[in-house]
Amino acid sequence: YMSDIICISGLVGAGKDTVADKVSEELDFQRVKLSFKDVAKQLNIPLLEYHKYAEKDMTIDIEFDKQIVKEARKTNSVVSTWLAPWQINDAKLRVWLEAGPEVRATRIAKRDNLSLKEALNHVKKRDFHNRGRYMAIYGVDIFDHSIFDLVISTENYTPDQIANIIICAYENRLKK
Repeated sequence: YMSDIICISGLVGAGKDTVADKVSEELDFQRVKLSFKDVAKQLNIPLLEYHKYAEKDMTIDIEFDKQIVKEARKTNSVVSTWLAPWQINDAKLRVWLEAGPEVRATRIAKRDNLSLKEALNHVKKRDFHNRGRYMAIYGVDIFDHSIFDLVISTENYTPDQIANIIICAYENRLKK
């Protein structure tokens, strides 16, 4: 039995987790959600410190990503990690959520209790770091969205509307 996997990706603050939660709930799919944030919390170190650590040791990323793929393949799943769309080549649907730096920074500021300036700084740093890291490890450019079935601007739709669009696309894909 091949499980159906929906991959939802996007830059920090684009709305990946919010939308993926809604899609998995609606379709009754397993939600695969492991993130560096979770691992940093488990290790009790700040997220940015963990990022620095991961930059020095590429096996951290590779192991982490293997775990996610393994978890996703167990059953029908919605995965919202950065790299899943590139790593799960038989995903039923790949979705990129798009939002500009200011919009993402505003969301992060609210979520993490930061000033807008701090959040914007964080967003730009993360975009730059992650792009470099994934290019180095996997040769994947997270700014190239040609492999995606859908690219949705999260600036113009609510999370519920976006989830609906994704579910619609998934159900249509099943009819092919």
